[in-house]
Amino acid sequence: MKKITINLCYLCLLLLYACEKNVKMQPNPETMDMMGFIIDSTFTNPIIPRGADPWVTHKHGFYYFTYTQGGKLVLYKTKNMSELALASAHDAWIPEQGMPYSKNLWAPELHYLDNKWYMYFAADNGQNANHRMYVVENAAADPTTGEWVLKGKVADPSNEWAIDGTVLEYKGQRYMLWSGGNAGAAPQRIYIAKMSNPWTISSEKVAISSPIHPWEMNGSAINEGPQVLISPSGRVHVVYSASGYWVDTYCLGLLSLNIDGDPMKPDDWVKTPQPVFSMNAESGAYGPGHNGFFKSPDDSEDWIIYHARSLPGGGDGNGRNARIQQFTWNADGTPNFGIPVKIGVPIAKPSGEPIRKVYRTDNWSIASFSSEETVNNRLASKLIDNDVNSYWITRYSSNPTNYPDHWITVDMGESLTVDGFMLAQKSGDRKVKEIEILISDDNSSWESLGTFELANVNLVKQYLNIDVRRTCRYFKLVPLAGYDSQQQPGLAEAGAYIKGE
Repeated sequence: MKKITINLCYLCLLLLYACEKNVKMQPNPETMDMMGFIIDSTFTNPIIPRGADPWVTHKHGFYYFTYTQGGKLVLYKTKNMSELALASAHDAWIPEQGMPYSKNLWAPELHYLDNKWYMYFAADNGQNANHRMYVVENAAADPTTGEWVLKGKVADPSNEWAIDGTVLEYKGQRYMLWSGGNAGAAPQRIYIAKMSNPWTISSEKVAISSPIHPWEMNGSAINEGPQVLISPSGRVHVVYSASGYWVDTYCLGLLSLNIDGDPMKPDDWVKTPQPVFSMNAESGAYGPGHNGFFKSPDDSEDWIIYHARSLPGGGDGNGRNARIQQFTWNADGTPNFGIPVKIGVPIAKPSGEPIRKVYRTDNWSIASFSSEETVNNRLASKLIDNDVNSYWITRYSSNPTNYPDHWITVDMGESLTVDGFMLAQKSGDRKVKEIEILISDDNSSWESLGTFELANVNLVKQYLNIDVRRTCRYFKLVPLAGYDSQQQPGLAEAGAYIKGE
């Protein structure tokens, strides 16, 4: 009995030694990630709360996004499509008033052709029956810079009602595709014609698709929004929108050009008899349509961008918002879009987008602050409570404080290595436009990392990269200016991160 007791004691000593030795070892990265970081590798749809008729093109490492805004052409530039909400708007071109193209600018598309940028759009003089297609040109390397010049109307000899122009390059010939009809009345068909340069149609038009199926006639008999999609094997497809955009059953159809077919021959186009992307109530996707396509940053994935409504009921009052999701290819070379991904559900970011390791804030504290709004429970501590729906707002009910006399200092509890800081704006007013970030090891001597601009968006994490990785225990946020007349800024959440692998 005594021998067994001794052996048990010896075994316990061995286990204690092993545990002590293991504690001294460095944890593996995966364990450390699970224990010390929140891995930022996902996003949710919608990517922006607006975005009718979305279009994206990728060039020189940047994505350029545009959508229907009615009175002007606007571009957004971003490196990461999942963070489109943070991109600033650039007014590309505003039409002169009193012209045939001054009103109702619809479905703009940005294309890089013959070493210049072109934006195609439909416009009228205030009367829908007068909608025609137009194009502007820009010779700058970056389309958000330089000057946009109107090249004129893009029309075939019939000069009939036309919207939703896009471009196909096939076997050395350029083509224009668009949706046309009789002064905008049903039926709307998909047309194609040859082009001699980016602003000139050089042949008669040919109709390659007409609404013939019931799913193409909900609300009205419409085929519109043609978008070119080339399969990995090189087969030409055209994805188009069917039915009236204002109905919940607006959807996407598919045309496929026969192998070695002639785009100008209607019989060489094969229409898939069923929609390829449709309404899904469970996903909060009503009227999904008018899409575009893009590749992930590392060029390994295919993605679709489209608009949909989050609630049933159709109409213009129920706003269309932009969404993205990855798609694959069927064995026959046709695209497989699946079903619309549910809104609010995390989706893996496009491959090649940065992954960030955001520090957990469980042991953080607020070291000091200029003021807080105690009456409405907008306390400084809410800035690090891991809840974007609770805010810190500087005092305004009594003894209000105004710009630039605001600041708040966060104590991370220990010295941490950081590649940048995460901030989330509150919803509503009092958003911060410009903010200075300072760091310190002792909460006494401070180094400024500079001034950063925040986007005017609600409850979206904004990542502010710093040029050189730093180590610090404290960081101070100093709001310098706001987006509205309210002089008491507010923020929803703050954090710090390092770059992922």
